Amino acid sequence: MRSMTGYGRIEENIENYSYTVEIKSLNGKHLNIKTNLPWIYSSLELKVNDILKKHFKRGSLNVYIDIRLLQPKDIIKIDKALAKSYYDALNELAQYLHLSDLPNLDLLIKFKEIMRYSIDEKDLEYIWNGLEKVLLKAISKTIETQESEGEKIYKVLMGYVDKIEEITIQIEKHSSKMKEYYKEKLKESLKDLDLEIDYNKERLEYEIALILERGDITEEIDRLKMHVKKFREVSSSNLESLGQNLDFLAQEMHREFNTIASKSKLKEITALSIDGRLHVNKIKEQVQNIH
Repeated sequence: MRSMTGYGRIEENIENYSYTVEIKSLNGKHLNIKTNLPWIYSSLELKVNDILKKHFKRGSLNVYIDIRLLQPKDIIKIDKALAKSYYDALNELAQYLHLSDLPNLDLLIKFKEIMRYSIDEKDLEYIWNGLEKVLLKAISKTIETQESEGEKIYKVLMGYVDKIEEITIQIEKHSSKMKEYYKEKLKESLKDLDLEIDYNKERLEYEIALILERGDITEEIDRLKMHVKKFREVSSSNLESLGQNLDFLAQEMHREFNTIASKSKLKEITALSIDGRLHVNKIKEQVQNIH
C-alpha cells in the first residue's frame, strides 16, 4: 500500500554536470504534474513527465530539477550586432535627454536576447542520460517514503475494519430480537385500538412475518461481511488504483449501514448502524491518501 504523500531528493554529479531532482507528492484525485525545469532544458520536460507517469497514477507532483555545469563550456553565444544596436539606441536616447550617464555593460546585459544559450542535440542527449539516472533515483526514494506512510495507513484502516466487523456481529445478534419486538408492538397497537376482538394467534404470527420481511436485514448483514472480507483482501493486494477500489468498498459498506438503519426499529441496531457509518467515514478519509 502506497500513500500519495511522499518526498525524494537526489543530488549527483555525473561527469561535467551537477543534477538535483526533488519530488514532492501530495493528495490528488488525478495525476497532476508540475515540473520546474531550467528553461534552457525545457525540451526535456516531456521526457521527464513520461517517466513520472509510469510510476505515479494519482496525486499532485511538484518536481524541481536543477542542472549545472561543473566546468566551463562554450554554450553561450553573444549577438554582437544586436548588442551594438542596443548600445547605439541607448546612447542616442541619453544624448537626447541630456543625461550624463552613458550605457554600460550592466545595462546591456539586462536585454537577455543579446546572450543566447545554444545546446546541440548531441549535448542535450548527453544531459538527458545523466538526468534520467538521477530522476529514477529520486522517484525510487519518493516511492519508498510513500510505502512507509502507506504501512501506517494500512494499520489504521485494519483497525477501523476490525471495528466494523465487530459492529456487524453485534447487529446480527440484535436482529434475532426483531420478531419479539414486532410481536409486542403489534399487540400494543391492538390494545390501543380498544376493539373488542379476539385475534387469532396464527394470524398475528402471519402479520408479524410480513412486517419482519419488510424489515429483514439479513442480506445487508451478509453483504457487510462480504465487503469487510473483500476490503482486507484488496488492502493487501497490488492492485492499480488501490485507493479508488477501497473507496468504492467503503461506499458500499456505508450504503448497507444506511439500509439497516432505515429498516430496523430497534434502538440498539440504530445506534450500532450509526457507529458503523462513523467508522466507514473514517475509512473514506484515509483512503483518499492511498495511491
